[in-house]
Amino acid sequence: MSEQNKRIDLFEKLANLEKHIEALESRILKLELSSSSQIDDKMAVFLNVPDSIRKSLFAVSKLESCTADEVSSITGRHRSIENKYLNELYRAGWLERNRKGKKIYYSMRNRSLAEKDEYWSAVEEVESKLDQLLG
Repeated sequence: MSEQNKRIDLFEKLANLEKHIEALESRILKLELSSSSQIDDKMAVFLNVPDSIRKSLFAVSKLESCTADEVSSITGRHRSIENKYLNELYRAGWLERNRKGKKIYYSMRNRSLAEKDEYWSAVEEVESKLDQLLG
């Protein structure tokens, strides 16, 4: 085979390789787009919460409606720290906040029954296990 034929063969192989790479990139993009749907459930909340405030979120979930004082008695952190963390969780949309007299009560953001799917009990079981592990 002449030198020129070798070059032509090499260019053809490179062109085929480029087509295959483009096809693979296209398939990967389709997979990424189809799998990137936003998860809007309780597990996603717990997994997306920073480690520093996850303990506070677990405490609120356990107590259902509570003050920063009540959360601090569970987490062992000072009330002012818990107040800061609970406000962060509220601003991020993970908690609801209601004032009763002088006290502010925090609770998990309510979800309608339609939003709770068949996996809800499994999520609550995982939440319970994580709570036991993390203390």
